[in-house]
Amino acid sequence: MSLLIIRCPLKPFAGTDAASPSDWQDLSCAEQFEWCLLDDVSSEGGESKESELAAGAQFGVGTTESMPYADEALVLLPTLDVRLIDAKVPLANAKKLQQILPNLIEDYVLTGVDSIAAQALPPVPGSPVLQRTLALIDRAWLSWLNQQLERLLTPRVRLIPECLLLSVSVEGELTVLAYQRFEDSIIFTQRTGLQLGVSWVEREAAGAGTEIDAEDIVLPQALVGSALKEITWDWVIPAAKEYLQINHNSRAPNFALNLLPKHFKRDAKSFGKSGLASVTGIFSGKGLRSSINAAGLAWTDPLVWRQTFHWLRYFAISLVLGYGVYLSWMIVSDWRWGKQMELLAVQSLSPASVAALNQAKDSNSAAAVLNTFTKQVTLDQRRRGVVVDADFAAMAAKLQQLKAAYGPEVLQKIEYDGYAIVFELKSGVAAINPKEVLKRARSMGMAITSIGSNQYRLEPYSGLGSDL
Repeated sequence: MSLLIIRCPLKPFAGTDAASPSDWQDLSCAEQFEWCLLDDVSSEGGESKESELAAGAQFGVGTTESMPYADEALVLLPTLDVRLIDAKVPLANAKKLQQILPNLIEDYVLTGVDSIAAQALPPVPGSPVLQRTLALIDRAWLSWLNQQLERLLTPRVRLIPECLLLSVSVEGELTVLAYQRFEDSIIFTQRTGLQLGVSWVEREAAGAGTEIDAEDIVLPQALVGSALKEITWDWVIPAAKEYLQINHNSRAPNFALNLLPKHFKRDAKSFGKSGLASVTGIFSGKGLRSSINAAGLAWTDPLVWRQTFHWLRYFAISLVLGYGVYLSWMIVSDWRWGKQMELLAVQSLSPASVAALNQAKDSNSAAAVLNTFTKQVTLDQRRRGVVVDADFAAMAAKLQQLKAAYGPEVLQKIEYDGYAIVFELKSGVAAINPKEVLKRARSMGMAITSIGSNQYRLEPYSGLGSDL
C-alpha cells in the first residue's frame, strides 16, 4: 500500500486575513504543499526499516494536483493553524452538536464565532463521556484546504494536527518539543495529551537565512531541558508511520480522528484515470471520514464486524417478533376454534342433554359442553345399532394395547361405566411411572387421565370433550 504524506503550508500571518477561500490564491499558498510518497508501506515494520523508507521515498513541493496517486494520504496541518481545547460537551447527536458548538467556543476566541470552524473530535476511550476535544480552525482557511485536498488522486484522505506525531509526554520523562524555522522565527510544537497540542512562534535574533543549532535555541523557563526534534522529513516519515500503526485498530483513541468536513469530496470531479472515479465514489461524502475503517483491518477488529452484528441484531429482533406474532396468531386461532366447536355443540344439544349439562358443576366450560355432546351422539348411535368408539369392545382393545407394553399381569382392576373405563395398575410393578404411562398412551392415540394413586381413566374418541 502506498502512502502519501502531505505537509500543509502555514496560514499567512497577520495582515493577510481573508473572508473566502479564493482570497488565498493570490498568496501562492497552493504551490507550497510539501509531499512525500512511500511505496509498499506495510502495516508491520520496525525502526530498522525507517532509513530504507526515507531513502526510497519520493519528495516534492507544489500543488495538490501535481502530486502522484497513493492508496492513502495523511495530511499534516500545522498546529499553529488549529487550536485544540479540552471542554465539556453535552450529549447530543451530530446535527444538534453543530448548533451547540458556537456557544461553547465563545469564551475561547477573540474573533466572532462565525469565522471559526469548530468540530468535536471523536471521544477518547476511557475518558469521561462529557469531556471532548474541540478543534478550532479559521473557516476560510479550512475551506481553502478542503478545495485543495479534493484534487488529490487518493481515495482515502485524513487531515490531522501535526502535533499528534509527537509522543505523549509521560511524567518523569523529558518533554519533547518539535521546532522548525520559518523566515526569521522559530515555530515550536508540543503535544499535551492524546488529542491535545499547542504551538507558538518565537522571534529569533539571528535573522533569516542563519542556520540554527538546537543548542542555541532559547526555550521558555518552564520548558528548559526539553528534548528538541526538528521537523524534517527524516523525523516526519517514521513518526507518521508510527502514528498510523498506533491508530490502525478501531479501539485506538485517534482511529477516527479527521479534521476534514463531512462533505469532503462529495462534489469532487473525476480524477481522469480509468477506474479511479469509481473508487472516489465509494469513499465520497460521509464514507470518506470513515474510509480508514475498512482498509487493512484485522479480522479481530470489532469495526470489521460492526455492520454484520448490526444486521444480525435486526435479524434476531425480527425473528423474535415474527415468532411472537405467529404464536399469538396460533393462540387466537385455537381459542376461536374452541369457541366455534362449543357454539356448534350447544346448538345441537337435545333438551335432555341441556338439562344434564345444567346439573354439571362446570356447565359453562367448553369441555363440559363437548363431553355432553359426545355422550348424546354416542347414545344416538347406539340406539341405531351402530358400533361406536365408546363401546366396551373398542375400549378394551385400546386397554389391551397399553397392557401389552407393561406385561399381562399389570392390571389390578377395571370398571366400565358405559362411556369410559377406569382401571388400576398394580403398585408392585417398579417400571410403572404415571408420567410415562400418560406419555405412552398419547403416543398410541389414546387419552388417559390420572384420577388417583395408580388409577387412570381411559376416554373414548381419543379424549374428545375431555379436559386433558
